[in-house]
Amino acid sequence: MYADGKGSRHCAEQVTSKGAQTMNLGNGSAQLTNLSHVGIAVKDAAKTVEFLSSIWNIGKPEVFEYYPKQEEMFFGEAFGARLVWIKFGPLTLELLEPLDDKSVWSKFIEEKGEGIHHFALGVSNYDEMVEKFEALGHTLLVSAVFEGERWCYYETGPGGMVIELREEYAR
Repeated sequence: MYADGKGSRHCAEQVTSKGAQTMNLGNGSAQLTNLSHVGIAVKDAAKTVEFLSSIWNIGKPEVFEYYPKQEEMFFGEAFGARLVWIKFGPLTLELLEPLDDKSVWSKFIEEKGEGIHHFALGVSNYDEMVEKFEALGHTLLVSAVFEGERWCYYETGPGGMVIELREEYAR
């Protein structure tokens, strides 16, 4: 139950057994956008697909070998990766298998092991969102273009999240 006694979510106060707890909210003006996908760094995409498809009917995944040229890289070093897109109802999983040791995913796997790497938001105001993340001091990890659409990863804090911003697209 919320502080207004009606279960309303219009405030950031939640009533608990110990009383009301208040969270300070910022004055963000960016509209929440669609969750494009969840990115999972894996050592072997084929084995991961085999595992997932042994449990769920995942249809036919889309598979891409992605080797952006240096001129397609706005920030970071060119790399190689196998991208596998799997539709899970309304959610898309993106499996990211590094094909060299240059990508952010190879570094992630080396440091933390396989697992959820990021979540991606499709945005129609890409430049504005990048400016907001920069102004807030978040760390740009990589920025490039894929099939004509710009994307970038920011490591954010607090919260320890990696957020991908992608130019809006239909998938």
